[in-house]
Amino acid sequence: MGLSKEQHRSADQQAVLDSQVQLWHHTFGYVKSMALKAALDLGLPDAIHQNGGSATLQQIVTKVTLHPSKIPCLRRLMRVLTVNGVCASLG
Repeated sequence: MGLSKEQHRSADQQAVLDSQVQLWHHTFGYVKSMALKAALDLGLPDAIHQNGGSATLQQIVTKVTLHPSKIPCLRRLMRVLTVNGVCASLG
């Protein structure tokens, strides 16, 4: 038996959704790798380690060379790293 028009439409919609999911996975994979690179370039792991393995954002800021106008960007970077499981939540 063949598929009805509704079943074809549903299968086509599912294929589009599957493609979108793959695209999002690739995009977020890129964001995660760029966040890791930025963290290493800034020396965030060393700054956290110097505070005993746990540090607040303000403690990290005092250990890394960062222009004060970039602190909100650091907050976003840390959020990306936390959401992706690289860092634990800072509270």
